[in-house]
Amino acid sequence: MASTFHAIAVIDLGDFSRPEVQSKAARFAQRKLGGQPLIIRMARRLSECALIDQVFIVGSNVPASLLTSGIAGVKSMNLPTSHVCERLCAAADVSEADWVVSLPANRPFIDATLVDQLVAKAIKTTECDYVGYASDEGDWRRMDHLGLAGEACHADTLRRLRRNADRLPSDDSGSIASWLENAPGAYHLKFIPVPTALDRHDLRFAVEDESDWDDAELLCETVNDCDSQWQDLAQLVISNDDLRESMAIRNL
Repeated sequence: MASTFHAIAVIDLGDFSRPEVQSKAARFAQRKLGGQPLIIRMARRLSECALIDQVFIVGSNVPASLLTSGIAGVKSMNLPTSHVCERLCAAADVSEADWVVSLPANRPFIDATLVDQLVAKAIKTTECDYVGYASDEGDWRRMDHLGLAGEACHADTLRRLRRNADRLPSDDSGSIASWLENAPGAYHLKFIPVPTALDRHDLRFAVEDESDWDDAELLCETVNDCDSQWQDLAQLVISNDDLRESMAIRNL
């Protein structure tokens, strides 16, 4: 990585002062998975990324107990009421990052290799605002449910979006790709094909409801190592017809 290049990962918890719009994923952040709170698990897994310089946990009006990560090198930011775009920018401003990898706080199986591949593409791609994964058919919306990687957005692009934060979805919903697709102005989005083994409609590792949480606990109990890479997790689901069919239904 070039010495002048700086990338951070930001886990967003949402705005706790507005329960009607808070990300539903945040309610799982303190639950323990594999013996540790999900938010700590995510931060630790991201800290293993070779191309991520620093990990941030951000949110608005967040209870102090939730922002205590206990992991060296992880910085917490508790901001006043704001949009997730503004929170991502705050982390970028403090760290002086070039690129921000954004993730909601519901991805216990985030994979360091997949995140590093996003950042590596960002380094190599010039005149690009955004890098994300997509299916072979170009469907990037499926990646939200897959939940194994985040989205990489250039810090300056996030700042452009911040100027029009009032036009973004007020409930903090949607991906950065969806914001850019509907934002005024021209943006250059680059999509990487997700690995073939993950390019399926019946895989789901993000935690959005109680059924997803049950699956996450099952996966941690079943695999030999709760920190297994995506290949082991995918193979486990693919070999379990009931689990795979249940995930496919929820993905619809």
